[in-house]
Amino acid sequence: MENYDVSVIIPVYNAEKYLPECIESVLNQTKDRIQIVMVDDQSTDGSYECAARYAEKYPNILLLKNPVKGVINARILGLKNASGKYIGWVDSDDFIDPGMYEKLFCLAEENGADLTYCNTSFYPKPVKGKSRWFKEYRGEKDWHFLERNTQCTNKLFLRAYAEKIELERLYSVLDEYANLALLLKTDKIAYTCEELYHYRVGIQSVSGGSFKGKTGRFVHFAECSSRLVEELSNGDKELEEYLEYKSIYSRLQVLIVSSVNADKEVYRKYRAELKQMKFRKNRLAKTILDANHGKLKSFVLRNAVTAGYGAARIVTGIVYR
Repeated sequence: MENYDVSVIIPVYNAEKYLPECIESVLNQTKDRIQIVMVDDQSTDGSYECAARYAEKYPNILLLKNPVKGVINARILGLKNASGKYIGWVDSDDFIDPGMYEKLFCLAEENGADLTYCNTSFYPKPVKGKSRWFKEYRGEKDWHFLERNTQCTNKLFLRAYAEKIELERLYSVLDEYANLALLLKTDKIAYTCEELYHYRVGIQSVSGGSFKGKTGRFVHFAECSSRLVEELSNGDKELEEYLEYKSIYSRLQVLIVSSVNADKEVYRKYRAELKQMKFRKNRLAKTILDANHGKLKSFVLRNAVTAGYGAARIVTGIVYR
């Protein structure tokens, strides 16, 4: 097996327009000994053919087809085939600074860190909410730090560390929530404030249209979030309260999406679950929702969306039309 310092995993789905820029930004890294593992997630455009042209030309590119559709399955397949000492993720419609992996690799080696991360810029223009995606690590993993750093694409982590925490299994159990494990299960973290990862905005709309037909996906997130406390709390009461908040928030999302899609039974089921969880007694729910969405939207989420199916349909019809 080739001796790589870094394996960069790129899940690919219908990104033909942006994929060349993404791939070339990884190929043009100042860091040498980089493996690129591309996993095509059953694209229906020309993404696979585009990736295949690069894989044929460059021996450090491994191209795989995901047999079981879904980005988490693509991530797991990429992890299974990555051979580098460190692993990083890049989304197929984004691109990275030429020095990103050299800087993160050096940070990891110099500090003996299991995980390093950088700041993210937003292309072609900043997005107010997404600008909160970064917080410096000062030795405390409070909700501020965890909420701001759970995206996987601005990070580099030891493959041996991923194996130690069973990251493949955690992805299969927790979906994207497994990214929390990367932060929670190590104290060996280093970072740079430089904006080295470039996130392309406007590709996946957050408007109501993006919710159409996606109730099942959000239900899946909610079910995965139910396992957070068991998998990650490790008996820490403050952390347990934060993880319970994540489960509450995932159910609020289900209420929104099921309302948009007129899935009354789903709405009623998850509204009942929220009431059973006594979500209003979670001390972090209002605090984090206020911080992330502003007090007005937070109030709507906690009160109007949860008031009943009819009220939720009216609110989501206005906000997410």
